[in-house]
Amino acid sequence: MPSETRQLLFLLTLAAFASSASFRVCDPMLPGLAGEFAASTAKVALIITGFTVAYGAMQLIYGPLGERFERFRIITLATALCSVGSLGAALAPSLEMLTACRILTGVAAAGIIPMSLATVSELVAADQRQATLARLFSGQILGMVFGQVLGGVCVDFGLWRLAFGVLTGLYLLIAFALRQKAHLGPATRGATPSTDSMASLYRTALGMLFARETRGVMACFFVEAALVFGVLAFLPLYLHQRFALALSEATLPLMLYGAGGLLFSSVAARLGRRMNHRAFPVAAAGLVALANVVALLAGHPGWIFAAALLSGFGYYQLHSALLFQITQRAPTMRSLALALSVSLFFLGQSVGVSAAGWLVGQGRITLVFAIAALGMPLLGLVAGRQIRPA
Repeated sequence: MPSETRQLLFLLTLAAFASSASFRVCDPMLPGLAGEFAASTAKVALIITGFTVAYGAMQLIYGPLGERFERFRIITLATALCSVGSLGAALAPSLEMLTACRILTGVAAAGIIPMSLATVSELVAADQRQATLARLFSGQILGMVFGQVLGGVCVDFGLWRLAFGVLTGLYLLIAFALRQKAHLGPATRGATPSTDSMASLYRTALGMLFARETRGVMACFFVEAALVFGVLAFLPLYLHQRFALALSEATLPLMLYGAGGLLFSSVAARLGRRMNHRAFPVAAAGLVALANVVALLAGHPGWIFAAALLSGFGYYQLHSALLFQITQRAPTMRSLALALSVSLFFLGQSVGVSAAGWLVGQGRITLVFAIAALGMPLLGLVAGRQIRPA
């Protein structure tokens, strides 16, 4: 791989890091901001839901744009706009302004990861692509952990604005570095002629949902997100209720889950072509299912902590296989296919968390883990059928 391409991939990983950090930075801030602005927690939570809704909805815009314009330029502009949104959040005089700036950041950040994935798919050969995508995941995972830690530390010291200031500086540095590689932009231009209308691109996207070539993989993205994130959302509560752990301790498995993803990223290059085998997603889903069984049967929280590491490894293994397949199934419409997959992934998260929340409200939190334990092997079998050699 040429050195300049490696440098570009490093910058895209940094951009994914910053985008993911923005996603999670507000999670620990809600109680502090409620006191700061004398508002209810539900109202303050709009800084998270506003970002998330904007992020998910904008996939339907970035997908077609990525087919008509230089994806690299879109990533650069999106990163620069994230710095504007983060700076506005750091200086926001009111909760309404803070919410508006978070929505703006969500609008911009939505273009970074799917366009980065499409850029990697264009610049990296198929036999190296899955390992490269896994390294991009490592940026996402580290970004999520960094965002949560940054937000938590800053709010503990009463300096929540500093968290957004740090993100502003990070985005500016990345945008400047990306701007220096602008000459690589033409190599990342979408395959769709600029004369094609947005309406025709949306018709193509709708067709992907039903086309035999892509519908199976996209359905897997939806189900994967529903099963996995339905469990993750309520894992701390489960540990708190079952083992009387403090909530601060009960969130540690989430960090171990991310560590499992990093572990997979570190070994992905060594796995090579073995990742493109039908048994790969089956084994990955099996690891996640096993982790859920452990959560149900464990008599000590330490077993669940270990299972979280195992589950993170399996989940990112499965997600990597699905992403690689969608880049293979739509080689001339990768931006559109990836953006649509991300939208389905977000929809799956929403459905999974909502359904799990309803079960938890009925006092049946263990059923959330049981459904995932039974559903993941079935998902693995279906995902395995989607695998085609590179």
